[in-house]
Amino acid sequence: MASTTFFRRLPGISPGFLSWLSFIAVCLLIGLASAFEVFRNGLTITNMSDTIPWGLWITIDLSSIALGAGAFTLSAVVYLFGLKNFQPIVRLAVFVGFIGYTSALLTLVMDIGRPDRFWHPWVYWNVHSVLWEITWCITIYLTIMILEFFPVVVEAPFFDRWPWLRKVASTLHKVAPVLALGGVFVSLLHQSSLGATYGIVKSRPIWFKPSMPIMFILSAVAVGPALTMAMAYIIEWLTGKRHVPHDLLRTISRFSGYALLVYAYLKFWDLAAVTYYGRTPAVSKALSLLNQQTPYNFGFWVGEIIIGLVIPVMMFLLPRYNKKPLNLVIGALCAAIGIIFNRWNVTVTGLFVPLSYSPGTQYIVPAGTYTPNLIEFGIAIGIFGYAALMMTLGVKFLPLFSNHHE
Repeated sequence: MASTTFFRRLPGISPGFLSWLSFIAVCLLIGLASAFEVFRNGLTITNMSDTIPWGLWITIDLSSIALGAGAFTLSAVVYLFGLKNFQPIVRLAVFVGFIGYTSALLTLVMDIGRPDRFWHPWVYWNVHSVLWEITWCITIYLTIMILEFFPVVVEAPFFDRWPWLRKVASTLHKVAPVLALGGVFVSLLHQSSLGATYGIVKSRPIWFKPSMPIMFILSAVAVGPALTMAMAYIIEWLTGKRHVPHDLLRTISRFSGYALLVYAYLKFWDLAAVTYYGRTPAVSKALSLLNQQTPYNFGFWVGEIIIGLVIPVMMFLLPRYNKKPLNLVIGALCAAIGIIFNRWNVTVTGLFVPLSYSPGTQYIVPAGTYTPNLIEFGIAIGIFGYAALMMTLGVKFLPLFSNHHE
């Protein structure tokens, strides 16, 4: 009875909102139960193996980081290029980026097998490891986003009792351009390094190419702002309030559309010049294996090209479609799905190819197989619940939009 009275006193708490919170709670419980099993039994209860060491969780990790790229992209537009008309959406972009990066870190905690050693990369330096550099960059960039978003958090009425926090926030706000500059540098560094992780793996011939870092950067820069734009529209529909001018959101969609065209051009150039015309016998054998034993062709042509590129470009750039907010949201969601397909194809499907070279061995490891099991899906559901809860609480209690030039 007391809890019911409490919820009634909170503004805007409706039965539908409580149902949504209940759904999030179920997702979190599933995730926590799955995490407990992983912590108790280790990664042996997953379907990952020595042949396929990265699966669903790393796909979520890389996708979350790419989808959160609107934070550094839009921050750079405002603080580095001085386009203050984009100011109203920067807070939302940073918040979406924060959710994306923390979701990625939660996934990594589950995937590393020994979460009690999460601190090792910061103490035991391996400067020759791309993954070590990525760990440092992600940690630094997440810290930058926390500092950037801290002034927004303390604007909430809850912090009225601690005026000294507002003074700290004011100081941080003054150095926002410096934080944005550092964030752009670090984010570009690790976005490219994520692709370089695969581009230097000679034993996986299908991904051994120098274009991978560029492809990862371009896809993130194109899709990250589009997702932030879609979230602004969705929040407007849910709250009934227009926080960001529609002209600004359409400008962001056009930027994403042109960026996707550049990404598509380089992707097809890479596909033709590197994969087909310049490919080695090992690449030919790898592609033949993928086409025969995996849904790689479907994931590439349907997931990445049609859903992830063709539909978003049409929705973002054709006047027939881009005047309707619903079409822009559909385009952004399709672009996000395309990113997920791409990260799956790179992370998981590429590992199906047998090792053609392994230091110190004279044999070829057989082709791998992998399908996520219930425990892995349970963790994914829990991560989704965390992201949904964070976004819900942010929309409900934080001033995510700024309607003035700061």
